[in-house]
Amino acid sequence: YPFALFFSIFSFFQVGFNIDDFKRNWENRKLVTDTLFDPKWDWAIENASLALLETIQIAILASILGCFIALPLSFYASRATNQTTFTYVVYKSFLNFIRTIPDLFWAMLFTVAVGLGPFAGVLALVMFSLAIMGKLLSETIDSIDLGPLEAAKASGAKHTQAVFTSALPQILPNFTAYFLYIFELCIRASVILGLVGAGGVGRIIETQRIFLRFDRISPIIVLILIAVIAIEQFSVWLRRKIL
Repeated sequence: YPFALFFSIFSFFQVGFNIDDFKRNWENRKLVTDTLFDPKWDWAIENASLALLETIQIAILASILGCFIALPLSFYASRATNQTTFTYVVYKSFLNFIRTIPDLFWAMLFTVAVGLGPFAGVLALVMFSLAIMGKLLSETIDSIDLGPLEAAKASGAKHTQAVFTSALPQILPNFTAYFLYIFELCIRASVILGLVGAGGVGRIIETQRIFLRFDRISPIIVLILIAVIAIEQFSVWLRRKIL
């Protein structure tokens, strides 16, 4: 506890937190709050509905591509199903490398590579989905029951056949649960990626922010909240039905 307290105090001064500056700039909040609580619903529904639909489409496509690319890679990144140390290290390192790069950086990279728009957002979120699914699924494979896998090999099956018939069925329920969870994350992430030009409703939010039109941003945020809650409830329902 003393160390935690000392480190907290040290960090407090290191980041330059200043109560006087906070009080002095407190009046600037009116630039946001005065308009934020005066939403322009008609404008938001007319101009942001299609962009919100585009955000959901980006998330769906990216989740499907990223997760299904991660499925075979996860077996190579697991000690339980990869018999070769060298390839295990290569695949594990690759997934770790992908995971260390923020999704915003992927978005900036792909907007330069393929241009502004939803395609760049899809590519960025494919990497995002791939990283998360690869991490979760490879660790799940590490903890599977190896008995069926060894039994399949003892009966004459090749390693690939044994993995497909014995290991894959064990992790499919987890894969389904992870997929739905990642889809929810992609909805939120795709809004953020739109701020750097990767398509979706985030692009509209950033445009309105530049002109300090928070009266147009606040109803968009509410629409996003409604969409996220609806998708989350659908995911919970679907998980219960499948699992």
